[in-house]
Amino acid sequence: MIKKMISILAGTAKEYRLLFSLAFKDFQRKFAGSFFGTAWAFIQPILTMIIYWIVFQYAFKSQDVGDVPFILWFMSGMVPWMYISEAISITGNAFLEYSYLVKKVIFNIDILPLVKIVSSLMIHAFFLAFLFVMCIIFGKIPNIYILQLPYYLLCLIVFVYGIGLLTSSIMIFFRDLGQIISIILLAGMWATPIAWNITIFPENVQKILKLNPFFYLVEGYRDSFVMERWFWEKPTLTIYFWTLTIIILLCGMFVYSRLKPYFSDTL
Repeated sequence: MIKKMISILAGTAKEYRLLFSLAFKDFQRKFAGSFFGTAWAFIQPILTMIIYWIVFQYAFKSQDVGDVPFILWFMSGMVPWMYISEAISITGNAFLEYSYLVKKVIFNIDILPLVKIVSSLMIHAFFLAFLFVMCIIFGKIPNIYILQLPYYLLCLIVFVYGIGLLTSSIMIFFRDLGQIISIILLAGMWATPIAWNITIFPENVQKILKLNPFFYLVEGYRDSFVMERWFWEKPTLTIYFWTLTIIILLCGMFVYSRLKPYFSDTL
């Protein structure tokens, strides 16, 4: 299975130009035909973030998050979650949406889940820049801790890729999985400390909540932008996250390699 994983990743690396070309076209196609075009890719998430911020800071009276302005604490958790939610949702449909390419014998379909992941990264890059500007406006200028952001971005991509490869392979044979994923993501948002502080719970409950892999990613972004902690300061969580991520990735590779020969016949 390790050899298979290396083979798939090596094949994908060789097709990097095609990958980025398809990802850019995929990004443009999402909003083709609408009056504001790709602007909706940024308008809707920004409005969603503003609504959540107002609700949790003013309506629900947010918990104390230390010396950091709540809006920055909230946004630094919401930005990675928006990418996670978007990427997992659309990656599951990768093979279904590009069924015409799956049926082509000469096309390397290994890159299709990554096309969706890279497409979502274009929006994510904008929100990272937006978050950086907001930090400056609110007087919390990112410092040396921001250098670990590429590490957490890598964590994000590998984790989402593992899940996406698994779900996109199964989705061809079980279309209801898309609805199940939507429900899981909805529950996942409220189970992840994005708008609430994990410290409101007792220590034993916190340990359980930290088993949520999304926690590591969300807190990682916060550590990079506002909380000023290095990822090696939490070795147990880091080892746990990568162990779980590698298991998910191997499962995704296994399911994909087993189901791939039947894709064309089913689509």
